[in-house]
Amino acid sequence: MRRLPLLLAALAFGLPAMAQEARIAIQTETSSIDPHFALVGANQAVARHMFEALVASDRDLKPVAGLTEFSNPEPDVWEFRIRPDARFHDGSPVTAEDVRFSLERMPKVPNSPAPFIRLAGSVSAIEIVDARTIRLRSRGPDPSIPLNAMTAWIVSARVAADATTADFNSGRAAVGSGPWRFVEWQRGQALRLARHDGYWGEKPAFATATIRPVANDAARMAALLAGDADLIEAVPPGEIARLRARPEVRVTSSPSSRMIYLGLDQANDPSPYVTARDGSALPANPLKDVRVRQALSIAINRAAIVDRVLSGAARPTGQLAVQGQLGFDPSLPVPDFDAAAARRLLAEAGFPQGFRITLHSPNNRYVEDDKTAQAVAQFWARIGLDARVEVMPSNMFFTRAGRREFSAFLIGFGHTTGDAWLGMSQVLHSFDRDRGLGGLNRGRYASAEFDAVMGEARTVVDVARRDALLRQAQQIAARDAGIIPLHFPDNVWAHRAEFTYSGGVEESTLAHHLTPAR
Repeated sequence: MRRLPLLLAALAFGLPAMAQEARIAIQTETSSIDPHFALVGANQAVARHMFEALVASDRDLKPVAGLTEFSNPEPDVWEFRIRPDARFHDGSPVTAEDVRFSLERMPKVPNSPAPFIRLAGSVSAIEIVDARTIRLRSRGPDPSIPLNAMTAWIVSARVAADATTADFNSGRAAVGSGPWRFVEWQRGQALRLARHDGYWGEKPAFATATIRPVANDAARMAALLAGDADLIEAVPPGEIARLRARPEVRVTSSPSSRMIYLGLDQANDPSPYVTARDGSALPANPLKDVRVRQALSIAINRAAIVDRVLSGAARPTGQLAVQGQLGFDPSLPVPDFDAAAARRLLAEAGFPQGFRITLHSPNNRYVEDDKTAQAVAQFWARIGLDARVEVMPSNMFFTRAGRREFSAFLIGFGHTTGDAWLGMSQVLHSFDRDRGLGGLNRGRYASAEFDAVMGEARTVVDVARRDALLRQAQQIAARDAGIIPLHFPDNVWAHRAEFTYSGGVEESTLAHHLTPAR
């Protein structure tokens, strides 16, 4: 009888009793609540709950009005007008000063393993017009401004004025304008959120949400099947059919905008994890030789990895752009698997007996990431390499990758816009902090030819011309094997049958996309 008042309260809200809390199990925990700490997927997924970006995105990753309406009144001017009903979690209005403060803070957060330099590199001046209007001046016409603004998270200037990343992690500075308010973060255990009833947009269906990191695939599945989680992400491909057959569970899937690829160290000499087969030092870094990089690429049977490791829940690729995105080149094929040609290329490059190399990978960030790395190493072994694999938790992996400590590493890039320029300018452009380019180019691929084409594309507004230039740049990067694209995995979530989940090409798992079934 003591539960009756709770049941009646739930019915009054029109929801089942359990729907007052969303219980979510995710694969990878954020490394910080500070939305400006790291431009990586796990952190951005958490930021989307509590903070709003300067520009919103639709389900096709196109920029749309959200916190602001935006316009391009002059070729080198972008104007952003803040919604009059936008409020931070403490009830204060979002102002142009908050936007200015946030944009200036983003690229300056200490010890960031993936810094937010790209918007800062595009902007020559920030001008406050009035309390709700701000203008960004670019260095010439620049369509990338709203694209970069889609990950420009706005924080309260008053609350975060002297805040450190630790202050965000404790919750003191974690004041945004998003649909959820910060309640508590226990690192390694749970992030607890409460609905922001002052949010201008559609309110979450739940009063609270608890997001728990559960790196082990089997443990996430067990939590769902035991009724301890309402929603899980990163369903193992081999388990999808089994879950679909269970009446108490529903599966939601969609093509992904995240590309899984291999980064290769093209800067260090010697490279830290490349030696002769006997462990002795090599006179030079073989990964600087395009023939070696091409050999490593065509030695990999991408179709076999998708079929055997990912149970078909992915699409092999030979480029960074995803189909349907501006810059995707349908004429650019997935590299053919050709072990014999790979061995010939190694011999031409002076390594007929191969060499020793370690491939590093996270083991809790991407679908079957550690198994994919093992499969790649096995393919490399077939062409004469002594290929080893070292895996680690994602927080450790991204910190070390950001310091460029690896020779070869498995990593991903998730597109947040429908224009490939953004990803290409960060992953493949030569590193240039001042111009906001190459911030995620951890292998330090550098091509003057690629950079020149990307530089031309940056200011082109005409869609057909911009698309042609981006395709040209894709061709250059593919020829150089600047990175080794592998596949685009599917996004797959599973949830209790009494709920629905609205998933899309963007992989973030969001508590406000979970709703009770009608």
